[in-house]
Amino acid sequence: MMVHVSLFSLLASQKSAKQDQSMTKTKFPKAALFLKQHKRKRSSSDKEEGSSSTRTQSLSDDSFHSEDGGASTGHQKQKEGECLQKLKEGCRLANISVSDNIIFRFACYYNFDYEVAESAIAERVDDPHLHLRMEGQLMKQFQSLIIFPLPGLMTKNNKHEVLYFHACRHFPAETDTELLIKNMCYVFNDMSTTEDQCRNGVALIADLNQWTFKNFTNECANKFLKAMQHQVPTKVATVLVVNAPRWFPKVWKVLRKMVSKSFAKKFIILKNPNQLQDYLMDDCEKYLPLEMGYWRDSTEIVDDFVDMKLHNESNL
Repeated sequence: MMVHVSLFSLLASQKSAKQDQSMTKTKFPKAALFLKQHKRKRSSSDKEEGSSSTRTQSLSDDSFHSEDGGASTGHQKQKEGECLQKLKEGCRLANISVSDNIIFRFACYYNFDYEVAESAIAERVDDPHLHLRMEGQLMKQFQSLIIFPLPGLMTKNNKHEVLYFHACRHFPAETDTELLIKNMCYVFNDMSTTEDQCRNGVALIADLNQWTFKNFTNECANKFLKAMQHQVPTKVATVLVVNAPRWFPKVWKVLRKMVSKSFAKKFIILKNPNQLQDYLMDDCEKYLPLEMGYWRDSTEIVDDFVDMKLHNESNL
């Protein structure tokens, strides 16, 4: 019988042993430092049993994502409750400071698979992309009007909130792609604060109008797409690509290889921007930006969003 060594238990016991050995002020190592040791023990146990357990799969594997996103009943509801309880208790015992929201995000993102969510939290809980604030260079980045939420807009099924990406405004030669990724992750985090948001995920409109080879490099695209897929635990339900240049299909053959096959299937390339109405809620024109020929002023949207976040964060 394979014995699973809990990462949280490993951390807690390691901390206890250190406390017994000495009363010095040495800081307890971060959870990530024990992840390799944990995976090594788990892998060793799997080999002894000749097992290929799903918990050894990559943390970025889309197979762990819940596709329906909706709340479940019965057995699934019990599974979810047990997973959340074990994660909270494990974090407490291992002295990992993490909010209930972050725990739920990871659990939901990995379809309440405790062992996978446990490893993900231990490995990524200190990732700065999870704890971004509206300040400094990031606030200036928002003023570039590249990535921002479209308040009030939902998809056709009234399930996914929508954000907008105007790709032609990013120039990799002038602006670090990491700042663009932080911009996206900040919006993802803001759209993942409630249970429904975490379960349903988001939809992204990628506007490629006037997009040229000056607006991307292979390195930039690779980093950005990988971050979109799994930098933070926010499910991307669909990516609606509009105003793509004629040469985009050739580029897409290269770009799609940068993400998993299942994630690439989430990209829908629309031949005409009017086709957005097939995927978005009725009266979506009221919420779409002027850049696409619709009603909302992007500067006003972003200014209101930045002001709101500054106010909220000042009260934390």
